[in-house]
Amino acid sequence: MNSNLCLKIFSAEQTRQADQYTITHEPIASIDLMERASTCFVQAFLRDYSKDQSVKVFCGTGNNGGDGLAIARLLLDADYHVEVYLLGDVEKGTPDFQSNLKKLKGLLAPVWVSDMAVFPTIENGDLVIDALFGSGVSRPVEGIYAECIEAINRSMAKDVIAVDIASGLGCETRYGKGAVMEVSHTVTFQSPKLTQLLPENDVHTGRLDVIDIGLSEEFIRSVAVQQYFLTEAFIKSLLIPRKKYAHKGDAGRSLIVAGSFGKMGAAVLAAQACLRSGVGLLTMQVPECGVDILQTTTPEAMVRADKNSKVNEKFDDLEGFDAIGVGPGIGTEDETAKRLKLLIGSSKVPMVLDADALNILSQHPTWLEYLPKGSVLTPHPGEFARLVGEWDDDAHKLALQMELAQRLDAIVLLKGAHSTVATPDGRLFFNSTGNPGMATGGSGDVLTGMVTAFLAQGYDSLSATLVACFVHGRAGDLFLAEGAEESLIASDLITKTPLVLKCLKSR
Repeated sequence: MNSNLCLKIFSAEQTRQADQYTITHEPIASIDLMERASTCFVQAFLRDYSKDQSVKVFCGTGNNGGDGLAIARLLLDADYHVEVYLLGDVEKGTPDFQSNLKKLKGLLAPVWVSDMAVFPTIENGDLVIDALFGSGVSRPVEGIYAECIEAINRSMAKDVIAVDIASGLGCETRYGKGAVMEVSHTVTFQSPKLTQLLPENDVHTGRLDVIDIGLSEEFIRSVAVQQYFLTEAFIKSLLIPRKKYAHKGDAGRSLIVAGSFGKMGAAVLAAQACLRSGVGLLTMQVPECGVDILQTTTPEAMVRADKNSKVNEKFDDLEGFDAIGVGPGIGTEDETAKRLKLLIGSSKVPMVLDADALNILSQHPTWLEYLPKGSVLTPHPGEFARLVGEWDDDAHKLALQMELAQRLDAIVLLKGAHSTVATPDGRLFFNSTGNPGMATGGSGDVLTGMVTAFLAQGYDSLSATLVACFVHGRAGDLFLAEGAEESLIASDLITKTPLVLKCLKSR
C-alpha cells in the first residue's frame, strides 16, 4: 500500500516546512510561490463566480493577507469589480504582503479598517474573500479582527470564500471561543487541514476544493503523517485485476447474515451491492420469511433459510467462506444475539459488522474481544456512541475511534461526510467522495455488502474498506451528476457501482 498516493494531512508546522523546503529547493522566491498559489485560487474562483457580482477582499498583514492582495489584483485583471479592506498594522506586514500591497496600489486604493466605523456595507449578493488569517493562527481571534469576522458572519453576502482556511480556524484545532469566519466555500492549498474535515466545522469550511500549488513532491513524500485524504490514484493502486482464466471461486465466497420480518430490504441491498462489487459466490442467511424475497429480487445469490420464520437465530456451517458480513436488518432479539456470539467465536475469517450486529455488541461489549483478526466495524455516529460512549467534540470522537481500532485489532469505519477509517497501527483515512444525498435509509447496508465483497476477493481488511468507502461515495456523486440530492435512494448507489469500477480500472 503506497500511502504517498494519498493526500497527506499536514499540521500547521509541516505546512510551513513544505513552503520553506519548496522555496529553498525548487528554488523559487517566496513572492513567486505566493503568486502561484494566488493564481491557482483565482482559476478556481473563475469557474464558480460570475463578473456581475461585487467582490470584497478582507486581508490581514501576514502571508494569507498577501495572498488576498495578489488575488484581488488578478481578479481586477479578469475584469471583476473588486474592493480591498486591510486590518492590522500595515507597516508591520510581512515582506510578501508589502510587495503585493505595492503592486495593488497602482490599481486601486485599499481601505484600512481601523475601527468598525469604516467597515463597509456588504450588500445582498456580494462575494467576500476571507484572507485575514491563514493556517498559522495559534490563538483565539479577538479585537477588531473578531468584530470584522462577526460582522461578515451577520452580513447578507452571497458567498464567503476562504483563502486556504477560514480565519480563526486552526489547522489541527479551534482555539478557545475566539471568532471564526463562517464560509460557504474554502479553496485550500495542497492538502486539506484536519479541522476542515470535521462535522463541527462545516459552517467554517463549506464546499472544500483542494488545489495543488506545486509544493515539493520530495518533501511531501519524506514527511511522516498518520492522517490521509483518499485520492483516486491511491484507490486505483489498491485494485486487484482479475486473471484471464479466473473462475467464480477465485473471485471469493461471501456469507451475509441479514434481514428479519419487515427488514428484508436491508438484506436485498447488501446482497446486490456485494454482487455488483465483484464477489464470485454469495450466500445469504435469512429467516424463512425472506427466502422468496431474495430468490426473486437477487437470483444470483444462494439463500440459506433459518428455521425461524421472522429472525435469524442459527448461524452455522461457516466452512468455505472468505468473508462474512452480518448485521443489516437482523434485529436485536435474544436468540439472534446468542447466535451472533457463536458466529463471532466460530468464524476463522474476517467479519464485517454493521447495524444491528453493532447494536447487539454494544449491549455485550466483552464479545468484541473475540472478533476475528482483521474484522471491520462500520458504525454510523449513533451506533458508534453506543459502542464507546459520548464524546466532547470531533477530535475526541476521532481519538475514541482510533482507540477502538487498536484495542480490537480491527478496522473501524465511522460513516458520515468524509467517513473516517481507523487502523490498529494508528493511521486515519478520510474519504474524499460522497454527498449529503447519501444520508438515506439503506446506504449503510450497501456499504456492508461492498466491504464484504472486496474482503472475499482477497483484499486485505484495510484495502477492502478503503476501496468500498471510496466507490460507495463516488457512486453517490455520479448519481448527483444527473439527479437531485433529495432524490437519491440506496439502490441508486448499486446501480452506479459498475460505472465507478469501470472508470477506476481504466488506464
